[in-house]
Formats: sequence, structure tokens, C-alpha cells
Amino acid sequence: MLPLPVPRRPIADLAEARALFAGLGGAGVEMVAVAYLDPNRRLLGMRHVAGGRDQVAVSIRRIAADALTFDAVGVVMAHNHPSGDATPSARDLAFTRALAAGLRTLEVVLLDHLVIAGERVTSLRAMGVV
Repeated sequence: MLPLPVPRRPIADLAEARALFAGLGGAGVEMVAVAYLDPNRRLLGMRHVAGGRDQVAVSIRRIAADALTFDAVGVVMAHNHPSGDATPSARDLAFTRALAAGLRTLEVVLLDHLVIAGERVTSLRAMGVV
């Protein structure tokens, strides 16, 4: 977990979220990054977790604990698919739904979950998953 200075501009749209997670696109292993946001959608901190060639594990409990530690009200997460296919898997969809439900009980909103593959990005919010 990396505490970061609060940026001047909030993360207000998909383009800014994409820029925040741009580094994931070229990673050779699957990685997850989670951004924790204040009520004005300014970045409070992030967590990065590296996995294997085609899988990474991060728990809902860890994300929820970090959100509480940062006193975050919003979360944006992203993970990459080194395969080059930005299509979310069934496991991605199930995890996203469970995470959104779990965070809601803590009054934290999952704003989006992005799947990044090179230059391609799929927003699970745009798909209606969150």
C-alpha cells in the first residue's frame, strides 16, 4: 500500500482512470491495482498486487481493509490480461459483483473495474456489472 499525496484533480471519468492504470497494459504478468478515493474522487492511495502469467489473487477482505484504513468512499480497480484480450472472464465478473456488494456494506462504492490488455480497456461499469 502506497500513501500518495492528494492530486489537485479528481479522477472524474474513464479517461483519467485509464491514465492512472496505464502502466498495467505492458506488464508480462497479471497484476491488480486498486485506487482508494476521497469524497471528491481524489486519490488517497493505491495497492498493487502481482500475480502469475494468467492469474492474480487479491481478496475482498484486503481491499475492504485498505478502504477503511484510507477512510475511502470510492474504489477503482484495474487488472491486466497479458494475453492481449481485454474481455473480462466469468471469474472477473463474479469477483467484481461480490466486491461491489461487500464494499457497499461499508458505505464504499466500487466506481469501476477496468480490464486492461495493451492499449485496450474494458470498463465493467460501462458493461453494467457495477
